[in-house]
Amino acid sequence: MGVIGRLKSRVKERIKTRLRRALGSPVSADDPLAHVVIAGGTLSDWLEFDQGEWNRRVSDLVDALEPEGVRWLTLVPVSAGLETHVDSERIAELESHIDRALRHQRSRVQVVVRPEPDGRGRFARIVDRLRSDDLARGVHATTSEQTIAKALLAPADVDPDLVVVLGPPDTLPTSLVWELAYSEIVFLDISWRDISSEHVQMAVDDFRRRNRRFGGIDA
Repeated sequence: MGVIGRLKSRVKERIKTRLRRALGSPVSADDPLAHVVIAGGTLSDWLEFDQGEWNRRVSDLVDALEPEGVRWLTLVPVSAGLETHVDSERIAELESHIDRALRHQRSRVQVVVRPEPDGRGRFARIVDRLRSDDLARGVHATTSEQTIAKALLAPADVDPDLVVVLGPPDTLPTSLVWELAYSEIVFLDISWRDISSEHVQMAVDDFRRRNRRFGGIDA
């Protein structure tokens, strides 16, 4: 079995393990909601946001999630959008907007923003980097689930509990692969520009009403 085949087997086993442990476990208001991922807007949409819009967007989302006890918020685009190639200067400007928006945060919620629309490509690059690091150290270790998760989620130190996808419920974001394995997914058919703290609270309320399925489906 090749490297890709082994990775697929590990992901499947990961889902089965999580499912065996927690299928049917009810979510209550007292259960921790440690990590929320919001996949919203295309990379093209993100590039249209100016500094003030980024500041407000991050602050509004943090304000909505901090009372819920959330420790980590990760923001990713749902896809690349219409553009197949983006000028490096525009990407640098986007990264500058994001960096400034994050530096102004004073909250218990730690925010990670990843403007990477290709989740499969990111997964492959990280696995390749882990293998290269092992070879450079002269180590021939098998890449474990824990090692992959740590690298993919960093700097967050816990898997997502809830993934909020902005858009119709018939399309999964291309920016996420690993994070969808056992998280609860809530779809909100609204745009990146229109999301508000009320929408986030709706998603959290939906999460609280569910039975954790950890990748499973209701019977």
